Amino acid sequence: METSGLSASELLELADTAFQKREIDSALATYTKAGETARAEFNRPVEVEALCQVARCYLTLGSRTDGEMILTEAAAKASENDPLGWSRYLGVRGRFEWKGKDLDAARKTFEDYYTFCALHDLRARAIDAVNMSGIVAASPQEAIDWTKRGIEMAESYEAEHWLGPLWNNLGGTYYDLKRFDDALDCYLKAREYHWRHSTETAKLFADYHVGMTYRLTGQNETAKSWLRPVLAWAERLGNHSAIAQVLDDLGEIAKDEGNLTEALALLKRAKDHFRLDGYPEHSPDIWENVSIRVAQLEAKIR
Repeated sequence: METSGLSASELLELADTAFQKREIDSALATYTKAGETARAEFNRPVEVEALCQVARCYLTLGSRTDGEMILTEAAAKASENDPLGWSRYLGVRGRFEWKGKDLDAARKTFEDYYTFCALHDLRARAIDAVNMSGIVAASPQEAIDWTKRGIEMAESYEAEHWLGPLWNNLGGTYYDLKRFDDALDCYLKAREYHWRHSTETAKLFADYHVGMTYRLTGQNETAKSWLRPVLAWAERLGNHSAIAQVLDDLGEIAKDEGNLTEALALLKRAKDHFRLDGYPEHSPDIWENVSIRVAQLEAKIR
């Protein structure tokens, strides 16, 4: 990305675009340059925004300690008199609290973030605040209420790119409640918007969620018609998490249909890809669950 001669504001805009495309390494480099340029320009608002986003990039990349150091620097420079800098700071601080499992603090921060953005008519960030409030909500009903509010805001503000993530999150809440018909409706809506606005990986998982939920509603043939193309797509991308999840669903379908040998082979392949994606470390509950199911099938087939 060519950045020479650009102002701090222009660099910040470029970095935001890269971040939205999930080009995190590129975004980190450009946010860092935006912060340095802002200091040289004595542009404190852009410097604060850039510092916050450098911290968020580090969090996204798994370097939490580095991110916390940068966020502390941003906090010392942020001011409520600068709506863009302060709102960016609140959004990133809340994400650090969320990822650190301090959900009470995260809920308070995201509510403050929403109130502040609404007061200053920062519409896109208000939607972000509502979306995150739904993610950290204290109960499923609170999550549903926040997310529905976000959907209404995105539709009202013509911020269509937000509707994929919001419908997806609402589907996830219904999934957790085992309201699979409602989840399917949401995932189908999410897919529509992801296919208009999102990255290839987001589109991949949008299709996966539809196939997964068709299985959970008992529509196995329809589920397979979605899951098999997703498997080929995930294999082309080398996305071990997606491969594992699709194989897991296909294995459960085979088991439901009485094809235990096929089911075992699929679940073993799923387990291999869960391991390759690091699930034993970052999601041990999922790893244990698939391991138990593999062992149970092995015992049945002996």
